[in-house]
Amino acid sequence: MDQPRWVTRQRAVSRRVVFEGRISRVVDYFGGAAPDGGPQAYLVEQRNHVLRPHFHPVDQFQILLGAPGAYFGRRPIDLPVAHYADARTVYGPLTGGDPPLRYFTLRAETTHATEFMPESRALLPARPGRSLHREIAPAPVDPAAERAGRTTLLADEHDGLEISCLTAGAGASVELPGAGPSGQFLFVLAGELEYGGAGHPAESIGWQPPGGAGWTGRAASAGTRLLVLRFPARTAVGAPPAETGADADRRAARGEKGGNHA
Repeated sequence: MDQPRWVTRQRAVSRRVVFEGRISRVVDYFGGAAPDGGPQAYLVEQRNHVLRPHFHPVDQFQILLGAPGAYFGRRPIDLPVAHYADARTVYGPLTGGDPPLRYFTLRAETTHATEFMPESRALLPARPGRSLHREIAPAPVDPAAERAGRTTLLADEHDGLEISCLTAGAGASVELPGAGPSGQFLFVLAGELEYGGAGHPAESIGWQPPGGAGWTGRAASAGTRLLVLRFPARTAVGAPPAETGADADRRAARGEKGGNHA
Protein backbone atom coordinates (compact mmCIF):
# COMPACT_ATOMS: atom_id res chain seq x y z
CA MET A 1 0.00 0.00 0.00
CA ASP A 2 1.59 3.29 -1.08
CA GLN A 3 -1.16 5.66 0.07
CA PRO A 4 -0.68 7.48 3.40
CA ARG A 5 -1.62 5.97 6.75
CA TRP A 6 -3.12 8.56 9.10
CA VAL A 7 -3.21 8.83 12.88
CA THR A 8 -5.24 11.57 14.56
CA ARG A 9 -4.38 13.10 17.93
CA GLN A 10 -7.33 11.19 19.41
CA ARG A 11 -5.86 7.84 18.32
CA ALA A 12 -2.34 8.57 19.56
CA VAL A 13 -1.22 6.95 22.83
CA SER A 14 0.11 8.98 25.77
CA ARG A 15 2.78 7.65 28.14
CA ARG A 16 5.34 8.91 30.62
CA VAL A 17 9.08 8.45 30.12
CA VAL A 18 12.06 9.07 32.39
CA PHE A 19 14.78 10.92 30.52
CA GLU A 20 17.90 12.40 32.14
CA GLY A 21 16.25 11.81 35.48
CA ARG A 22 13.13 13.79 34.57
CA ILE A 23 9.60 12.61 33.82
CA SER A 24 8.21 13.80 30.50
CA ARG A 25 4.99 13.13 28.64
CA VAL A 26 5.29 11.54 25.21
CA VAL A 27 2.37 10.94 22.84
CA ASP A 28 3.06 8.14 20.32
CA TYR A 29 1.49 8.28 16.85
CA PHE A 30 3.67 5.68 15.12
CA GLY A 31 5.93 3.29 17.04
CA GLY A 32 6.44 3.28 20.80
CA ALA A 33 3.16 2.55 22.59
CA ALA A 34 1.07 3.25 19.47
CA PRO A 35 -0.57 0.35 17.60
CA ASP A 36 0.70 1.71 14.26
CA GLY A 37 4.27 0.59 13.67
CA GLY A 38 6.76 1.09 10.86
CA PRO A 39 8.11 4.63 11.17
CA GLN A 40 8.37 6.61 14.40
CA ALA A 41 6.36 9.75 15.23
CA TYR A 42 5.62 11.22 18.62
CA LEU A 43 4.84 14.44 20.49
CA VAL A 44 6.93 15.66 23.43
CA GLU A 45 5.76 18.18 26.01
CA GLN A 46 8.90 19.67 27.58
CA ARG A 47 8.23 21.79 30.67
CA ASN A 48 10.82 23.80 32.65
CA HIS A 49 13.74 21.89 31.20
CA VAL A 50 16.73 22.48 28.92
CA LEU A 51 17.58 19.51 26.71
CA ARG A 52 21.31 19.64 25.98
CA PRO A 53 22.79 19.54 22.44
CA HIS A 54 22.62 15.97 21.14
CA PHE A 55 22.20 13.78 18.05
CA HIS A 56 20.57 10.55 16.87
CA PRO A 57 21.71 7.75 14.52
CA VAL A 58 18.90 8.35 11.97
CA ASP A 59 17.57 11.26 9.90
CA GLN A 60 14.64 13.11 11.43
CA PHE A 61 12.21 15.99 11.09
CA GLN A 62 10.77 17.99 13.95
CA ILE A 63 7.87 20.42 14.16
CA LEU A 64 8.22 22.78 17.12
CA LEU A 65 4.99 24.57 17.94
CA GLY A 66 6.58 27.05 20.30
CA ALA A 67 5.50 28.77 23.49
CA PRO A 68 6.53 31.75 25.62
CA GLY A 69 10.03 31.11 26.95
CA ALA A 70 10.75 28.33 24.41
CA TYR A 71 14.07 28.36 22.52
CA PHE A 72 15.82 26.43 19.76
CA GLY A 73 19.45 27.13 20.50
CA ARG A 74 19.43 30.86 21.21
CA ARG A 75 16.43 31.60 18.99
CA PRO A 76 13.05 32.12 20.63
CA ILE A 77 10.31 29.97 19.09
CA ASP A 78 7.65 32.58 18.39
CA LEU A 79 6.21 30.88 15.30
CA PRO A 80 6.02 27.16 14.48
CA VAL A 81 9.37 25.86 13.25
CA ALA A 82 10.13 22.94 10.92
CA HIS A 83 13.54 21.35 11.61
CA TYR A 84 15.53 18.69 9.78
CA ALA A 85 18.69 16.95 11.01
CA ASP A 86 20.80 14.37 9.20
CA ALA A 87 21.77 11.25 11.13
CA ARG A 88 24.57 11.85 13.65
CA THR A 89 24.25 15.64 13.37
CA VAL A 90 24.24 17.75 16.53
CA TYR A 91 21.40 20.17 17.26
CA GLY A 92 19.97 22.01 20.28
CA PRO A 93 19.72 22.87 23.05
CA LEU A 94 15.92 22.86 23.28
CA THR A 95 14.44 24.95 26.08
CA GLY A 96 10.89 24.59 27.36
CA GLY A 97 9.26 26.64 30.09
CA ASP A 98 5.72 26.87 31.42
CA PRO A 99 3.57 26.47 29.35
CA PRO A 100 5.69 23.67 27.87
CA LEU A 101 7.46 23.53 24.55
CA ARG A 102 5.47 21.10 22.37
CA TYR A 103 7.26 19.43 19.48
CA PHE A 104 6.76 16.47 17.16
CA THR A 105 9.63 14.18 16.15
CA LEU A 106 9.25 12.26 12.87
CA ARG A 107 11.57 9.44 11.75
CA ALA A 108 11.34 6.99 8.88
CA GLU A 109 13.41 4.55 10.98
CA THR A 110 12.94 3.86 14.67
CA THR A 111 15.64 4.60 17.21
CA HIS A 112 15.78 4.96 20.99
CA ALA A 113 19.34 6.28 21.01
CA THR A 114 20.14 9.85 22.06
CA GLU A 115 23.81 10.87 22.24
CA PHE A 116 24.62 14.00 24.22
CA MET A 117 27.45 16.44 23.71
CA PRO A 118 30.26 16.84 24.45
CA GLU A 119 30.66 13.31 25.87
CA SER A 120 29.62 11.65 22.59
CA ARG A 121 31.89 13.65 20.30
CA ALA A 122 33.88 10.55 19.34
CA LEU A 123 30.75 9.05 17.71
CA LEU A 124 30.37 11.91 15.23
CA PRO A 125 31.34 11.42 11.57
CA ALA A 126 34.31 13.31 10.14
CA ARG A 127 32.02 15.25 7.82
CA PRO A 128 29.20 17.12 9.62
CA GLY A 129 25.66 16.73 8.33
CA ARG A 130 22.82 19.22 7.98
CA SER A 131 20.78 20.77 10.74
CA LEU A 132 18.29 23.12 9.08
CA HIS A 133 15.22 24.92 10.36
CA ARG A 134 12.60 27.22 8.88
CA GLU A 135 9.90 29.31 10.54
CA ILE A 136 6.38 28.63 9.30
CA ALA A 137 4.90 32.08 8.84
CA PRO A 138 1.12 32.64 8.78
CA ALA A 139 -0.30 32.63 5.28
CA PRO A 140 -3.58 34.15 4.08
CA VAL A 141 -6.19 31.74 2.75
CA ASP A 142 -7.78 32.60 -0.60
CA PRO A 143 -11.41 31.45 -0.20
CA ALA A 144 -11.92 31.64 -3.97
CA ALA A 145 -8.99 29.36 -4.84
CA GLU A 146 -9.99 25.94 -6.14
CA ARG A 147 -6.56 24.48 -5.38
CA ALA A 148 -4.16 24.76 -2.46
CA GLY A 149 -1.30 27.22 -2.59
CA ARG A 150 2.12 25.70 -1.97
CA THR A 151 5.21 27.27 -0.36
CA THR A 152 8.56 25.47 -0.36
CA LEU A 153 10.28 26.08 2.97
CA LEU A 154 13.34 23.93 2.35
CA ALA A 155 14.57 21.85 -0.59
CA ASP A 156 17.76 20.12 -1.71
CA GLU A 157 17.62 19.05 -5.34
CA HIS A 158 20.62 16.74 -4.92
CA ASP A 159 18.88 14.21 -2.69
CA GLY A 160 15.19 15.21 -2.67
CA LEU A 161 15.02 16.57 0.90
CA GLU A 162 12.00 18.87 1.07
CA ILE A 163 9.70 20.66 3.48
CA SER A 164 6.69 22.40 1.94
CA CYS A 165 3.51 23.97 3.28
CA LEU A 166 0.12 23.81 1.54
CA THR A 167 -2.63 26.29 2.41
CA ALA A 168 -6.19 25.73 1.19
CA GLY A 169 -9.54 27.39 1.73
CA ALA A 170 -12.83 25.58 2.34
CA GLY A 171 -13.42 22.79 -0.18
CA ALA A 172 -10.24 23.45 -2.16
CA SER A 173 -8.37 20.55 -3.74
CA VAL A 174 -5.08 19.65 -2.04
CA GLU A 175 -2.66 17.89 -4.39
CA LEU A 176 0.21 16.03 -2.71
CA PRO A 177 3.48 15.01 -4.38
CA GLY A 178 4.87 11.48 -4.41
CA ALA A 179 6.83 10.25 -1.40
CA GLY A 180 10.17 9.81 -3.16
CA PRO A 181 12.61 6.94 -2.50
CA SER A 182 12.73 7.40 1.30
CA GLY A 183 9.14 8.25 2.25
CA GLN A 184 7.46 11.35 3.65
CA PHE A 185 5.41 12.55 6.60
CA LEU A 186 2.33 14.77 6.42
CA PHE A 187 1.33 17.02 9.31
CA VAL A 188 -1.92 18.98 9.60
CA LEU A 189 -0.97 22.34 11.09
CA ALA A 190 -4.47 23.83 11.15
CA GLY A 191 -7.99 23.18 9.96
CA GLU A 192 -8.89 19.75 8.61
CA LEU A 193 -7.91 17.66 5.60
CA GLU A 194 -10.40 15.23 4.07
CA TYR A 195 -8.97 12.11 2.45
CA GLY A 196 -10.06 8.52 2.01
CA GLY A 197 -13.55 9.19 3.35
CA ALA A 198 -12.25 10.54 6.69
CA GLY A 199 -11.40 13.89 8.21
CA HIS A 200 -7.94 14.55 9.64
CA PRO A 201 -7.96 17.55 12.02
CA ALA A 202 -5.06 19.64 13.32
CA GLU A 203 -2.12 17.63 14.72
CA SER A 204 -2.97 14.57 12.64
CA ILE A 205 0.08 12.82 11.17
CA GLY A 206 0.24 10.81 7.96
CA TRP A 207 3.04 8.53 6.77
CA GLN A 208 3.57 7.62 3.12
CA PRO A 209 6.16 4.89 2.49
CA PRO A 210 8.97 5.10 -0.08
CA GLY A 211 7.76 5.12 -3.67
CA GLY A 212 4.23 6.21 -2.78
CA ALA A 213 2.44 8.02 -5.59
CA GLY A 214 0.97 11.50 -5.45
CA TRP A 215 -2.64 11.83 -4.30
CA THR A 216 -5.39 14.42 -3.85
CA GLY A 217 -7.31 15.41 -0.72
CA ARG A 218 -9.69 18.25 0.03
CA ALA A 219 -9.82 20.99 2.63
CA ALA A 220 -12.77 20.82 5.01
CA SER A 221 -15.10 23.74 5.72
CA ALA A 222 -12.52 25.55 7.88
CA GLY A 223 -9.76 25.16 5.28
CA THR A 224 -6.42 23.54 6.10
CA ARG A 225 -2.66 24.05 6.35
CA LEU A 226 -0.55 20.97 5.73
CA LEU A 227 3.19 20.31 5.97
CA VAL A 228 4.86 17.81 3.64
CA LEU A 229 8.20 16.52 4.97
CA ARG A 230 10.08 14.33 2.49
CA PHE A 231 13.19 12.41 3.54
CA PRO A 232 16.33 12.58 1.40
CA ALA A 233 17.49 9.67 -0.72
CA ARG A 234 20.45 7.75 0.65
CA THR A 235 23.21 6.27 -1.51
CA ALA A 236 23.82 3.45 0.95
CA VAL A 237 21.18 0.81 1.49
CA GLY A 238 20.02 0.63 5.09
CA ALA A 239 21.10 2.73 8.06
CA PRO A 240 23.17 2.39 11.21
CA PRO A 241 21.53 0.18 13.83
CA ALA A 242 18.86 2.09 15.74
CA GLU A 243 20.38 1.06 19.06
CA THR A 244 23.35 -1.17 19.73
CA GLY A 245 23.90 -3.05 22.95
CA ALA A 246 26.39 -0.36 23.99
CA ASP A 247 23.79 2.32 23.24
CA ALA A 248 21.30 0.55 25.48
CA ASP A 249 23.86 0.16 28.28
CA ARG A 250 24.71 3.88 28.15
CA ARG A 251 21.03 4.82 28.17
CA ALA A 252 20.35 2.57 31.17
CA ALA A 253 23.30 4.04 33.04
CA ARG A 254 21.86 7.51 32.50
CA GLY A 255 18.55 6.39 33.97
CA GLU A 256 16.58 6.70 30.71
CA LYS A 257 13.63 4.32 30.33
CA GLY A 258 12.08 3.86 26.92
CA GLY A 259 13.45 7.26 25.95
CA ASN A 260 12.91 8.14 22.30
CA HIS A 261 13.05 11.72 23.47
CA ALA A 262 13.72 14.72 21.20
